Amino acid sequence: MNVVQSVLWKLVNPIAIVTVRCAGNASGFVASWITQVSFVPPLIMVAVNPLHYTYELIVNSNAFAVNILRTDQAELVEVFGKSSGRKVEKFASTEYDLGSTGSPILKDCLAFVDCNVMWTREAGDHVLVVGSVAGAAINSDGETLQEARSMYAQRTSSYSSSRDQ
Repeated sequence: MNVVQSVLWKLVNPIAIVTVRCAGNASGFVASWITQVSFVPPLIMVAVNPLHYTYELIVNSNAFAVNILRTDQAELVEVFGKSSGRKVEKFASTEYDLGSTGSPILKDCLAFVDCNVMWTREAGDHVLVVGSVAGAAINSDGETLQEARSMYAQRTSSYSSSRDQ
């Protein structure tokens, strides 16, 4: 690992499930490259692997939701991070409502931000998707689940076999 990579590991990233629904198909993936872009207007950015099935649905629906997880919800990383939404119904055991954009909002998440896509831009091996906030709420008390280097190492091995989430 080079110095730049070591420094980047020092950044603290929240763990969230980015969800979308389009033409009756719902999917989601584990995301940790998420940030606020602006207060006025309220904008959120998420980095998405363009090989993920969820990215295809985001492009087609022009919307997405960021579901921020609590520290006691790490099991959702397994549900939404291990296999492709093309092959597995990720919402089979996860309760959700639909936000104003039509994107799934996990009922038990810490908080959510429901967004309409404002613009996208390629950035290396990901696409930056900036969303205009259509709705947001805090659903429960708790601390935000954050990505640790060891968690990333475990997920990278599973990504190699299911890169089209």
